[in-house]
Amino acid sequence: MSDRDERPKRTFLFGPFRLSSSKRILSEGNRVVRLGSKAIEILIALVERAGELMSKRELIEIAWPNTFVVEANLTVQVAALRRALGDDETANQYIVNSPGRGYRFVAPIKVLEEERGEADLLVAREHNLPAQLTRLIGRAEALNSIKRKLANGRLLSIVGPPGVGKTSTALQVAETMLPQFRDGVWLVDLGSITNESLIPSALASALPIDVRSSDILSGIVAALRYKNMLLVFDNCEHLIDGAATAIGALLRGGNEIKVLTTSREPLRVQGELVNRLPPLDVPPLVANLDLKVALTYPAVQLFVERAAAVVSNFELNDTSASFVAQICRRLDGNPLAIELTAARVDAFGVKGLASRLENRMSLPADKHRGTSSRHRTIGTAIEWSYQLLSERERHILRCLGVFAGSFTLEAAVAVIAATEDDTATILADLVCKSLLSVDVGTDGVRFRLLEITRAFALAKLIEKGERNELAGRLASCLAEMLRKCADGSSRVQTLREAVLELDNVRGILNWAFSTSGQDGAGVTLAAAAVPVWLENSLLTECIGWTTKAIDALRPSVESERSEMILKAALGLAVMFTEGMTSRSRDALNRAIELAGHLRDRHWELRARLGLVLFLHRRGDIKGALEGTKRIEKLVADVEEPTALAMMKSVKSASLYFNAEYPSALNLAREAHAFFRTHANASQIGRWGLNHSVYAQCVMTGVHWCEGRFDQTLRACLSAHSEAEENGNPTSICQALSWCGCTMFLRLEELDLAGEAICRMRRVAEENDIQSYLFSAIGFEGRLLFLKGEFEPAERHLREAISKLSDARYENSSLPFLGRLGVLLATAGRPEEAVLASAESLERIRAAEAFWLLPDALRIHGTTLLSLEGSKSKSAESHFREAITISRRQGALGWELWAVEALTEMLQQQGRNKEASALLERTLGKFVEGFETVPFRRAKMMLEKLRGTVAPEARQQPSPGPRTRL
Repeated sequence: MSDRDERPKRTFLFGPFRLSSSKRILSEGNRVVRLGSKAIEILIALVERAGELMSKRELIEIAWPNTFVVEANLTVQVAALRRALGDDETANQYIVNSPGRGYRFVAPIKVLEEERGEADLLVAREHNLPAQLTRLIGRAEALNSIKRKLANGRLLSIVGPPGVGKTSTALQVAETMLPQFRDGVWLVDLGSITNESLIPSALASALPIDVRSSDILSGIVAALRYKNMLLVFDNCEHLIDGAATAIGALLRGGNEIKVLTTSREPLRVQGELVNRLPPLDVPPLVANLDLKVALTYPAVQLFVERAAAVVSNFELNDTSASFVAQICRRLDGNPLAIELTAARVDAFGVKGLASRLENRMSLPADKHRGTSSRHRTIGTAIEWSYQLLSERERHILRCLGVFAGSFTLEAAVAVIAATEDDTATILADLVCKSLLSVDVGTDGVRFRLLEITRAFALAKLIEKGERNELAGRLASCLAEMLRKCADGSSRVQTLREAVLELDNVRGILNWAFSTSGQDGAGVTLAAAAVPVWLENSLLTECIGWTTKAIDALRPSVESERSEMILKAALGLAVMFTEGMTSRSRDALNRAIELAGHLRDRHWELRARLGLVLFLHRRGDIKGALEGTKRIEKLVADVEEPTALAMMKSVKSASLYFNAEYPSALNLAREAHAFFRTHANASQIGRWGLNHSVYAQCVMTGVHWCEGRFDQTLRACLSAHSEAEENGNPTSICQALSWCGCTMFLRLEELDLAGEAICRMRRVAEENDIQSYLFSAIGFEGRLLFLKGEFEPAERHLREAISKLSDARYENSSLPFLGRLGVLLATAGRPEEAVLASAESLERIRAAEAFWLLPDALRIHGTTLLSLEGSKSKSAESHFREAITISRRQGALGWELWAVEALTEMLQQQGRNKEASALLERTLGKFVEGFETVPFRRAKMMLEKLRGTVAPEARQQPSPGPRTRL
């Protein structure tokens, strides 16, 4: 047991705060103060030894056990703690610094030895909001107004000039409203997005959804249709039209969605409410300003709090009050400008700041034509703060401009040419000077420049001619980091967490593929980002960047490796979005060719697995079998257990489609057994789909074909449970399509089928998975037919056939085409029926889709019977061929259906003895499923032929085989 686990479990009360050492939760009133794991450990250590000086080394060993870190990491964490503990006075009433030695917790505390069964203070809601480490000052009225307006409306925009606090206000509103939204509150930061086309990708990255569509926005709208959530769109002004379009679509698509935006101007869309955020109130220009009066103004309060965070003994007095008021007036009450200025009180004092600011603000160079006074104010404040930095600090701030999004200390150290200690120390200083913000999360600290500060830093970087070198280093750093995410043992989780780096990836790719960029760096980074895009279902973005990277390739050995990865990703992404097109197939084939040339067995395996999936969906069973044989040869070379399980999964499906049921079942069972104990092995980002669910679907299909109807039902429920537990929409739809909709309809469990169809359609709509959506529509058509609603059933079937055919999804479209033939025959349109069923049968024969062949023969026989009458030799021939092939395949389920059809035909001809013998032979093969609808109906048919059916049973209607769809 660790020292941490051996600590007494106590609750500490100090000021308005409650700290639970057992739950590791800090709360202020009814609000949980969100701190990272390192910060909470430091706070607990300080509070447990309140009044004692704890050395920096002690605290580092507590927060980072068995890990070497530089002292700047501790400085950043303590700075975050101080800001999180800020109250109406100063942040230093709790933690004080002993320069060069350590820290001491100085506030009075009350200790509760037992937690007394405390309940959680807040209902936990999902969100991605960064922790608010500074207290929001002077915005109480605005907060109340915004919350009132959002209660009555669905879209509100917080509008104001740069630095006025729009983002801080929006985040505070969002955090206080967390309990009100069942599906959470989600921040979408558009600050790093330079192109409107990337807004849907940024939205998909921020939300806990899976979108596999060429039209991401439509997929997101569908996914959020039934969600109750608040979306916060930050920094909309530079993409105002695109943001308005996306937000409008979201609000129209979901009645329980609310949106809060920040922008320098309104979106100007229907239903938008606007809250203009003014600067903070400043004291008027009067002689001998009274101290108490000065402290009533929010601008002064902000200055005092931020100055106290830098100078522990800072206090406002009668002498300094007028200077602070002068500073706040000169800065127009702009919160960011005030923070930047207050952060330098340690260097110049209040009087010195006022004097220097007065001189700096009056420089003619700052008065650019066409620039608003407030914009000049914030720009001047940043420039002024920048000039006050040391040359080393200015260099590092400029370098940080290369990051388009948040970044880690490790990334900054890797990109900036300096010692780790030097860079880390200066980053901590920039945080204290309010030039850099810090987000303390559960797993670590991430830094971020405010957008206006980043734009300033980037401009300086370009002006000094330093951008290209820094961007090149960041490209290498990101590529290496993403490769590690994809290759680690916990790659599913790390690839999902790597979404945090996508803003930086986009920024570097935009630079790399520009006229002043470096194509090679862009190609390498795009290849490294492939698993992140795939695992997080950012397929349209994946297609866009991989296409640009492929176009930028230059002939070389290294470019072949990049092309291999990019083509494999392009093929998979296009297959899941656009369908089984030649573009997808060509890309996968090129990836296979390059992998073979480079002797890269792992990537060749991935590409070949993707191609076999493509062929399965396309209905090219012969091609899939040939592809499976090549995969088997590869697996022997790769020597990876996961690869072997993947091969078994894919081969089981290929054998199932080829009607080799016993072999398919054995392989599927082996694959599924592996994946149940290696859950991380079957991720979509690496292999294209969840092979565990795929194997389970094969097992279910085989059970039905072999006449094990009870096992079929159990396997269906198991597959559904596994897919829902996995939570991936594609996996859920796959299980519902193969097992729920298909098998429940075959077992004639119509209520279960209806539930599965509704669930599949909803998941497919929410995530814009077009192929499964159209399949759900087709299944709905089959169900409507069984309920006798022919007109809507035909409409649904025709829509499904048309859409699935366009996507070249033959494995789904061909069965629906045959069932359309049955519907037309039953509806009294035999000529049309025969045409439909004949086309389905012909195409199934041509594709050698043997798993569908017995039923296609039965269906065509049924339509011929409707056209030619009960003595049709052609119909009988098709029924008998269906029976023969079913028996050869060991497909007892198909055999029963074909035998029932032929039995009914023979009975109509008066050949009851022959019909009875035929049906008895088939029913005698069953060893289970005796209480299922198909078996009981067939048994009743046999009893009627023998004349032994009970009188009460004769009066019970049962669906006949001719009307089965």
